[in-house]
Amino acid sequence: MPDPVSLQPASEARFAEYVQKYSRNVCALSSLLLGQGTGAEEATIKTFAALYELYLKKSLNPQTFSLEAYRECIQQCSRLAQAQKPCYANVLSWEHQLVQALRYGMVLPLPEISTILQRSVPDLKAQLRQVREQMAAQEILLPKSSLTAG
Repeated sequence: MPDPVSLQPASEARFAEYVQKYSRNVCALSSLLLGQGTGAEEATIKTFAALYELYLKKSLNPQTFSLEAYRECIQQCSRLAQAQKPCYANVLSWEHQLVQALRYGMVLPLPEISTILQRSVPDLKAQLRQVREQMAAQEILLPKSSLTAG
């Protein structure tokens, strides 16, 4: 019978490889959703802590690790965003922010976003159209600065 203690370092090393491979993407998504700063860092740390728990329980599929990492990151960011008091009113709803961050910030293909958010591609296309229209309308409402050199 193998010693469970001797398996722990090998298991930790494998998980460390996942962290190294996916930490940049998780951190980028956290920053897109929460802004730069401690909130994004906290979300990233909590994401990998939660994933590690799943990994130890063997309920994390290595082939779908990236999808699980994005999903967990979104959950952690959602919790932190609800707890934070925004200093400015965001134009987009949380759902629109998610789709915008995954498509335009992370530049993920629609089928992958569909899998992450468990929504159909046509629904995502319609939502992205709404996001673009909302952002275009907001741009019209923003004051134009007229800086001149002189």
